Amino acid sequence: MEENDNLKAAMANEAETTLKDLRVPAATNQEEGPADKQMLIRATEHDKERWKRAADEKGMTLSDFVRTVLNDASKELLDCSHPINHRRFYPWAEFCLKCNKRLRG
Repeated sequence: MEENDNLKAAMANEAETTLKDLRVPAATNQEEGPADKQMLIRATEHDKERWKRAADEKGMTLSDFVRTVLNDASKELLDCSHPINHRRFYPWAEFCLKCNKRLRG
């Protein structure tokens, strides 16, 4: 009976140590706060392996890689990158004359 208890304790200790090493921190950075929202993305095995290899090349986890790629694409689509001299300023709003985006207000 005691051997069984020792075995359970040893296995629990090993599992705790192994799982601790596999955890990914939830915080992305100081400004954004914790990355505590999850998304489910369906992908082919081929795509997943390619994304994983690309993340490894960058020295990132797959989650960080996907988050970075999606944030960069969103920034390109949603944020104006034109110089300030292409903007029109009003007391109630600010517009880019190049991309016609409303930047403020």
